[in-house]
Amino acid sequence: MTTYREDFLDYLKSANRAVVPGLFVCIAVTLLSFLLTRGTLWDGGGSLLPHELFVDNPVFALLAKIGPIVLALVICLFINCKLFDAGGSYAGKYLLRIAIILMGARVTADVLMNASASGLVLILAVLALTIVLAMVLGKKLGHTWETSALTGTGNGICGVSATLSVAPVIKADQKYVHAVVGVISLLGIVGVFLVPAIAFGVGMTDAQAEVFIGGTLHEIGNVIPAADLYTALSGGEDVGALSLAYKMIRVAMLVVVASVFGWLWCRRQEAVHASCPADRVKAKVQGFLILFVLMAVGMTAFITLSPEIGHAVQSSLVNISVTILTIAMAGVGLSMNLRETLSIGKTLLPFASLLWLIQVVVLLGLTMFLV
Repeated sequence: MTTYREDFLDYLKSANRAVVPGLFVCIAVTLLSFLLTRGTLWDGGGSLLPHELFVDNPVFALLAKIGPIVLALVICLFINCKLFDAGGSYAGKYLLRIAIILMGARVTADVLMNASASGLVLILAVLALTIVLAMVLGKKLGHTWETSALTGTGNGICGVSATLSVAPVIKADQKYVHAVVGVISLLGIVGVFLVPAIAFGVGMTDAQAEVFIGGTLHEIGNVIPAADLYTALSGGEDVGALSLAYKMIRVAMLVVVASVFGWLWCRRQEAVHASCPADRVKAKVQGFLILFVLMAVGMTAFITLSPEIGHAVQSSLVNISVTILTIAMAGVGLSMNLRETLSIGKTLLPFASLLWLIQVVVLLGLTMFLV
């Protein structure tokens, strides 16, 4: 298991010349996406196109509803060039983590006070149901124990990050890990569009949409674009901060779930070998998630001590996080080969999709009635 220092140095080691072409494409697509959806070149930047264009012109009005994050992701999904893979992967992994850390500035105490107790309970209950159901359905459908565990964790907690965190704990074969990562990534992208569309289509309130978005999407990076899309569709208040807060409740359960699966894996090994291997890996909280929490706590303290300056700094950090997140999501699209992902995970896709749809439907019904 790597140390936090080694994780940090990995950011620097991975930033080599090979990432330059892909990063250039991600940044260029980001600038284009902001220009086409907001008339600026970055979040909070100066206007280059008239505001009326995004009201009177139906094409630009539609693009404004889609938003720069989603548009950048979609554009890069259709760019398939190996030269750009390294830069796309770097942006989709490392820049995404930096954006997530900065997003902590949005999740301050005043925002968390608006979270509903019923929403938190529902999210945790559906998380547990998703993982248990994955193990039961996976066995009935003939999938391995490891595949079911990884699929349930990825769907229930935080997508690829959860999958990669649990994989070494249960000594999962890399072929299963790659298949689950590909399928979970694909479903997460679909969710960016599907989840806010469902929330808007059934007439959810903002409070319900926050629980639904935060409780169903796979990646932290999926939550903000989905929340932005819902806000654009509904014309209501920004639901991004609380959606992110609800999502972090699921992320916080990663170490607990990984520990449980580690214990179960040991029991399985003992049943076969009469002992649990001494080199079993223990899960750790990822460093960027710790920094996310520290950012939220620090921003809360700053706003409490100096509200005016604190809110100004918060606004700047949020703008920066959205811009970096857009570059990162462009990287996710750039590094994903849709055809290859579907080919690798074709036997797993129906199982993971069914599991996720059950998760969505259950949380949808509970949210509509109880939140």
